[in-house]
Amino acid sequence: MKNKIIFFGTPDFSVATLKALYENKNTEILAVVTKIDKKSGRGEKVTFSKVKEYALQKNITILQPKNIKEDYECIYKLKQYNADFFIVVAYGQILSQTILKIPKKACLNGHASLLPKYRGASPIQSALLNGDDKTGVSIMLMEEKLDAGDILKSIEVSIEKKETSKSLFDKLAIFTKDAMIDVIENYDYYYEKRIKQDETKATFVYPIKKEDALINFDNNTNIQIERQIRAMNPWPGAYTFLFDKKSKIWDAQIVSTDEIKKTCEEDIEEIIQKQNKLKVNIFFTKKNIYAICKEGFLQINELQIESKQKMKAIDFINGYCK
Repeated sequence: MKNKIIFFGTPDFSVATLKALYENKNTEILAVVTKIDKKSGRGEKVTFSKVKEYALQKNITILQPKNIKEDYECIYKLKQYNADFFIVVAYGQILSQTILKIPKKACLNGHASLLPKYRGASPIQSALLNGDDKTGVSIMLMEEKLDAGDILKSIEVSIEKKETSKSLFDKLAIFTKDAMIDVIENYDYYYEKRIKQDETKATFVYPIKKEDALINFDNNTNIQIERQIRAMNPWPGAYTFLFDKKSKIWDAQIVSTDEIKKTCEEDIEEIIQKQNKLKVNIFFTKKNIYAICKEGFLQINELQIESKQKMKAIDFINGYCK
């Protein structure tokens, strides 16, 4: 007999699990619950969540409560489905105890961290910002407290040296959907071996905001800024200002003074002294762009001037610095 599922999710990250559940012969998607449509841009064009887009393609019933805790009509509908599981992956709202009690078997949440570390909205970016060498996914029983339920299954995943939020999102989305399918199909086994989270080790992370992407060269080291650039890729994009234009930096690498000297025809010490007097952190050679940080240097490899396409450093130099 198929497990009957109601799926809760919103962004790209959720779609991999939704797709896997839809295609799995042992599960049936009764409906999806996703956040309300957004209006964006000057024309306030309405955009759908990625989960809604997928549900529309597959003719799956869609529910979009503005506030699911207070939408009693939606709660009533959820009860009528008689679902075995509610599956939640990056939905974006906290479910009330009333909702958590509805499914016959359980509410399960797929979360992109090794809980109890990084509870909350930005576990992937936080792992990169903190320079972690590993992260993972956790499938847990849900309770009303944020990401605090018993863990049914976790998978540890290595973080590569040049990992960005995009590459890590894609990687963890695959592990999440595989782990979720396994837990659903072997629920009794995983329920028996569930592990209570250690509250003393819990850490909380908040949603990433656009202002978090502004690079502060004076107060942060080259290591911190290189991590920030990767963590903010693809959204919102780490940025600074070049020639009074907002400029996003998409790729950079840590370099030593000796490495800069090899490619710099001018005296590097004089350049740095000059930049410090001018209170400017970026300087250009014939082929490279460098940033002076609180500690150390960064070589900027790819950037994007406001309203322009992404470009390599050499193309920027040829186009803007001649």
